[in-house]
Amino acid sequence: MDDLYRFSLVENIGDLAEAHALRLLRYEPRFPESEFWWLDKDRDVRGKVFTLHKGDRIGASLRIVPVTACTTEIEELGLLPDDLKGDPTVWELGRLVSMPSRGRDLPYSRLLFGWATQWAKVNLPIRKVVSYCRRGKLSGFEASGAKVIAGPYTVPERGDDYFTIVADLGDVVDRLSGYGFGSLLDAAAAGQTEFSTEDILSGIRVPAASGASK
Repeated sequence: MDDLYRFSLVENIGDLAEAHALRLLRYEPRFPESEFWWLDKDRDVRGKVFTLHKGDRIGASLRIVPVTACTTEIEELGLLPDDLKGDPTVWELGRLVSMPSRGRDLPYSRLLFGWATQWAKVNLPIRKVVSYCRRGKLSGFEASGAKVIAGPYTVPERGDDYFTIVADLGDVVDRLSGYGFGSLLDAAAAGQTEFSTEDILSGIRVPAASGASK
């Protein structure tokens, strides 16, 4: 169904390849001289990768990795706050990319962030996510409950004006529920993965889109 939003946890090579293809599509034009987003695929298997499809088209993908599972990207860059190092309940959020929404479509990145947050809160030993983003993406993350804890600073090969953000999963769920996504998040907690547009739109006040990629 073209009208169906389908959320999923990547569990096979085919689905992971689709997430990689979306990263290529969104990152390569911005960073043609860098392969930072391509050479860290080993982190995918150490964490969890989520995708959102609208009909038969992938709309968004994101990854979370425990900061204790490996040297995460944010730690490799020297941006992981000292008080979060070694905490097994802290996971790095990264590779959040999405296609532009079309027509009546809701913002793919916001929907996936909310659904994945609720799924992770129920199914994983996770309390917070930590990440970094450009200034232009801050408003979307802050609207979803994240807090800025450092920046601005320069990330090599990617530019300046980057910030470190941290989000408590409970705060994210509360904030997005306040926007009217409570029914979606409750359904995610119960394991539901497919929703029609009307399922999601019923009673929802849609917040501003958070942008296409991090």
